Amino acid sequence: MKRTDDIKLAAPCGEYCGICPHYEKECEGCSIHKGHPSWGECKLYTCVSKRGIEHCGLCADFPCDFQIGYFDPDNPEGQRNAVVRTGLLAYRKKHGNRKWLDLVKKTPKARHEKATKLSEDQ
Repeated sequence: MKRTDDIKLAAPCGEYCGICPHYEKECEGCSIHKGHPSWGECKLYTCVSKRGIEHCGLCADFPCDFQIGYFDPDNPEGQRNAVVRTGLLAYRKKHGNRKWLDLVKKTPKARHEKATKLSEDQ
């Protein structure tokens, strides 16, 4: 797969697809696939699209129970990641996409790598 412009890898949920272990192997990112990444349908993407906003952080209802509760229950870090995404979305709303992108790139794949490792250990 070809490398995509970094800002196009900014998912509406607060994730940055460029650090996802599935990126480039089997997926080009949530926004590229219009809410249908390699793992299935993203209901957060659908919600954001219906509201006509760029990401959850721009929603008048943010943070909402739907957004904070949207995570993979099989991922032992799922709930924690949802809370981290909420913080990242708040930062993105206040400081904009470029500063948000700089921040998420400073936090390497640790969240994804830790969750993958925990899943493999079970």
